Amino acid sequence: MKAIVFPEAEQLSVETVSDPTCKPDEIIVKVAHSGICGTDIHIYRNEYLSEFPLIPGHEFGGKIVEIGNNVTGFKEGERVVIDPNLYCNHCDFCRNEQANHCTNWQGVGITRSGGFAEYVNVPAKSAYHVPDSLTNTQIAFVEPLACVVWALKRMPVAPADRILIMGSGPMGLLLLQALRHGGASQITIVDKQANRLKIAHQFGATQTLVANDDQDEQLKDWAPHGYDIVIDATGVPAVIENSFQHLKVRGQFLQFGVTPMDAKIQVSPYDIFHKDWTIIGSFAVCYTTIPAIAWLENNVIDVEPLVSHKIPLSDFESGFQNFMSGDTLKVHLTIGD
Repeated sequence: MKAIVFPEAEQLSVETVSDPTCKPDEIIVKVAHSGICGTDIHIYRNEYLSEFPLIPGHEFGGKIVEIGNNVTGFKEGERVVIDPNLYCNHCDFCRNEQANHCTNWQGVGITRSGGFAEYVNVPAKSAYHVPDSLTNTQIAFVEPLACVVWALKRMPVAPADRILIMGSGPMGLLLLQALRHGGASQITIVDKQANRLKIAHQFGATQTLVANDDQDEQLKDWAPHGYDIVIDATGVPAVIENSFQHLKVRGQFLQFGVTPMDAKIQVSPYDIFHKDWTIIGSFAVCYTTIPAIAWLENNVIDVEPLVSHKIPLSDFESGFQNFMSGDTLKVHLTIGD
């Protein structure tokens, strides 16, 4: 089969590799669409949890083409989406409703072969049926949306909260749409690219702002006492550090964007103490795939405008370079039907 391989850090190739084999508790999925994620950039740069060589890709779905001997509840030909986070279900974290911190955690497309390939073998327990009404584009957004669900489970939104989102890439725009249904009175979003902010406005942002040297003054004009919630969806340490100045007393700061593992910022511990701040992390997902499917099935979240490029596996290198440069929104590999 054809697959994208990261043989070493900052290397990639389109290769012909062996088809996956199906273990008794696994299924084999013929991949339909697979989304390129910002985490894939960190993996490529050796800034994440992966080892090489690796077939990446963790935002995907497709059709079952083979079922292991021990698998029940699935049939060949059914469409499924994959939760790439694999938990042991035995460690203390798994047994205490903290499975995303499983001490034996593995990730499809992160620590084992993923969805940038024609076929992938996955544990059947990680597969979820999807309604026939969902398009292949929507299916490839289930995993990113499950991350948003998890973030909002971590961070309660109170009625009439004022919210500031730093970054209007695909994840920032998903967060914006979800928060529009959460009772916020004001959602302001900041980004370097005006075309992304135009989409944010269409999705209901109260204010949009092109990032520049005067942005902090403008944000303080719009929210003189600060924002009840500030969300980083950029993963850029300098942006994260600067964002704390806009956090209101008793405010919540959500770190959603993925940074390099060795990144550092400076935050005043006195401010955390004196301003009653709550700082929240949101790592991956934690059994939030079903709510993400429900959002899509009921048209709560619109993902079609977030895909700027659909490319075959053979065009991955150029598509990936464009994605890394920030010239795209979401890029989907269109692999199968």
